[in-house]
This record gives sequence, structure tokens and C-alpha cells, in this order.
Amino acid sequence: MSNNTRWIALCVWGALCWSLAGCGYKAGLPVADEYSSIGVEIFGNDSYERDLERAVHAELTRAVRDVCNVPIDAPATAQVIVRGTILDYQRRGGVRTRDNALLETGLTITVEATLIDQRSRRPIGPAETASGSVGYMVDEQDGERTARDRALRKLCDELVLRLFAPQREI
Repeated sequence: MSNNTRWIALCVWGALCWSLAGCGYKAGLPVADEYSSIGVEIFGNDSYERDLERAVHAELTRAVRDVCNVPIDAPATAQVIVRGTILDYQRRGGVRTRDNALLETGLTITVEATLIDQRSRRPIGPAETASGSVGYMVDEQDGERTARDRALRKLCDELVLRLFAPQREI
């Protein structure tokens, strides 16, 4: 066997081994085998901030799509439903100058969610709460809106991980 033939055989063998290593690989958190779809309901809003429901729904749907290995479906037909409430939206004071001019401030959003089995209409596990806090500069254009979007992204990712992560026995 020449060096070129050995090199080609080695490359083919390596490619075959590499491709076999990926067999059976699945991305995403495993959702119980008996559930084939997830639905995300529009959350209730117990905070004093209006119109957060749509932003929470969009971020939570994105987080479920990114993290779970089950397709998203309409809540009416999905086997598992994510149901929850926006509990709180708080603005906080921040950094001030010596002349008491506000330079930096922030906000905190708190959300609670539960997984519901559509067949039995009962919760799957306990309710989970997640909170996102983000600061922003006062002179930043659309500062509160972009901070809100960052906080929602963080807390929705955390919430999905808490809801769908495999439970460990203690």
C-alpha cells in the first residue's frame, strides 16, 4: 500500500468514526416521552405595568423552541401547556450624581409558570418562579424597553430550564 492509499483509507475511517459518534444525538431538554407537543398560553398580568403579556409570550415561546426537543403547538391542541402569570414589574432607583441627577436605573420583572397536562388538566410538578433584573443608563435611547427585553430573555430562559429540566431525586 502506498502512502496516498493509506492516507485516504485513514481519512475514510476517521470520517466513518466521526459520523457514527453523532448517532442518537438529540439537542434540547428531554420532555417526557408521553408528550409530543408544547403550548404556551398568554400569561396573566398581576403587575401594574400594562401590555407585558405579549412580550412575555414571545420570549417564552422562543425559549421553549430553543431549549426543548418537542415542537410547539397551539395551547388548545398541545399535550403540555405552559401557563403562568406576570407577578411583578418594579422600577428601581439607581446611581445619582452629587447634584442628585439620576444617571442609571433599572427594573426587575418576576414571572411564575406551571406545566399543565392537557389530558388531565392537572399541573406537572410545582409552579416555578423566575426573576430578571437589568440596569440601564437614563440617557440611553429606549433604555427601559431594551432593558425590559434583556430581563425577559433572561427570566424566560431560566423559567424554561426550571420547568423542563429533568428532576433529580434528593
